[in-house]
Parts: sequence; structure tokens; C-alpha cells
Amino acid sequence: MRVTSALLDAALRELAQNGYEQTTLAAIAARAGTSKQAVYRRYEGKAGLIAAAVGQGLQVAGPAAPLRGSVAGDLRQCLSDMVAALQETPLGGAVRALVPYRHVPEFAPVLEEAETARRLVLRQIFIATPFEADMETRIDLLLGLVHFRLLFGTAKITQNDIDTAIYLVLGLVAPRDPVPRDGLPGI
Repeated sequence: MRVTSALLDAALRELAQNGYEQTTLAAIAARAGTSKQAVYRRYEGKAGLIAAAVGQGLQVAGPAAPLRGSVAGDLRQCLSDMVAALQETPLGGAVRALVPYRHVPEFAPVLEEAETARRLVLRQIFIATPFEADMETRIDLLLGLVHFRLLFGTAKITQNDIDTAIYLVLGLVAPRDPVPRDGLPGI
């Protein structure tokens, strides 16, 4: 179990540091303090090991069930935990490194499961509240902040960014300096 844990941790770190193409089984094994044979006893190859490492990382970093105290409070906790895991640990770099390879059969289910799990928790927060209307769009907007900034942006997501997104999605603050436009009412 110790070797498996060391391999999974080493795979995440190597992937985050070097990207998928430059990550090798030899480097992962060396970082884990074991041999390539130990890798092959547990996994079919690099893709299988990396899928297992990212899958475990995402599962451990998965958002906790909502406390049902307040919608805004539960969203804040959920998004803060998600951002911390993806921004402050090797998991974030590993996920970013895998995005271009999301079509690889080993990676697709891992990334889909991560998305499904996060959406489920957000649905649990919104369900049976006044914010249930347009729930999927609200979820898209909140996850969009995280996904866009972490995958394409260079600026870190701050607690203020998370709070602002939540307040805007819940309609708890009015837009600043609204300018009337032709088109949709109120926009």
C-alpha cells in the first residue's frame, strides 16, 4: 500500500511539473523511491497510473456535502475547497496537463466523474431553495469561473472572486454602474 500511495503521489507531482508528454514511468518510479517493475505490477502503463493518480486526487479533493446552513455559505465552502485543491496542490497542475488529453480512454472517465461529482454537490446546494430555477446555468457560471481561470488564466482565484461570483449568481447584489442596452430587458 505504501508503494502504491507513493506512486500515485509521484505521478501527480511529475505530471504537474513536467506535463503529460515529458512525464515518464522512470521519473515517477524514481520520485516514488521504487522501480518501473513496481509500476507495471500495479498499472498497465503511464496512462493507467496517471488516470489513477488524478482520479484519487480528485476524489480526495472532492467537495464535501453541503451543510444546508445557507446557499451562499455552502457555495462559498464548496468553491473555496475546489479552488484550494486545484490552485494550491499538484492536483491543479496535473489536471491542467491532462485537459489536452481528455480524449484518451483512460482519462475521459476520470475527468467526467470529477465534473459529475462537483455538479452533484452544487445541485444539492441549490435544490429546494429559491435559487433552484435555472440551476444548471447557475452551476455553469460558478464552475466557469474556476475552470476558465485555472485552465486558461494566469491570475489566481481569490476569496473575493469566489464571493463576487456567488453573489452575482444568486442575484444578491446589483450590477455596478448599469448601462441600458438595446436587446434583453434589464441588460
